[in-house]
Amino acid sequence: MEVSIMKKLKERLDAFSDAIIAIIITIMVLELPVTVHNGNVNFVQLFQSIGIYIVSFCFVADLWYQHAIAFDAVDEVPNKIVIKDLIFLLLLSLTPTLTRLMTQDTVRQTVMLYGTLYLLIEGVFRSLAQDLVHLKFTDKANMKKMYQSIYGNRDMGRMFGMILTIIVLAYFYPKIALVFFLIIPIRSFFTNALNSEEMQDLSQMPIEGQKSFDQMSGADKRKYSQMIRRYIQRVHRIGHDQEKQQAAWNEFAKRAQQEFNISESQSNAWFRQYQKYRQPNQRNRSSRHSQS
Repeated sequence: MEVSIMKKLKERLDAFSDAIIAIIITIMVLELPVTVHNGNVNFVQLFQSIGIYIVSFCFVADLWYQHAIAFDAVDEVPNKIVIKDLIFLLLLSLTPTLTRLMTQDTVRQTVMLYGTLYLLIEGVFRSLAQDLVHLKFTDKANMKKMYQSIYGNRDMGRMFGMILTIIVLAYFYPKIALVFFLIIPIRSFFTNALNSEEMQDLSQMPIEGQKSFDQMSGADKRKYSQMIRRYIQRVHRIGHDQEKQQAAWNEFAKRAQQEFNISESQSNAWFRQYQKYRQPNQRNRSSRHSQS
């Protein structure tokens, strides 16, 4: 069967995007300023520059991850999406330059420029992701799941508001604003990977349980996901003590029912699927939830 032009274009766009992002990360590390005076290296500046590079790396890597998830959902892309993706890559390619400027001279202008670029990149990618999601799905439930796969449980409206606030803060206190710009990408980088793993796990939940989860607020989803992680960690610490495992399960199931309206039978069915999905060779190790 002949592959469509749009499908070929999508494949080439994927390869092009990956190459551009790899080059951006390479340029960022090559442009790290290293000052040597009379044979002595300015280690304070060097470590500060490396720290800012790590943050920018997390920012770019997180966007690459979201970009890969979004584009993986579709097989073909129209010209509109190609143009938006090129604009996104154009803005992203400015990251090394503004990172270097902010590293060399942390003043209001450089920090505000970095923040403005940050906001533009996030805005263009948000629009790009929306187009991709709407291209693939028509029902709101699947759209919502796809957005969660891309962004995790983050509230993007709140994120944009936060970036705008930090840009304003940079006008008065650039160094304090810089600290916030350092925190956001690192936090997003690690939480996005963790949320993606949780979404894969939650996809094993029975349909009714998934519906209950989808109806939760963003805060409740985060709380429920944290509760799952704590339960699994607790079971791993307990080991083979079935009595303690049962007590841990009873506590978890009770909280899931009371706080999130997910019944014990739904949770129990999900954990059985979870064991098959996560630990195919150790089904009986993690938990023995109920005797029924």
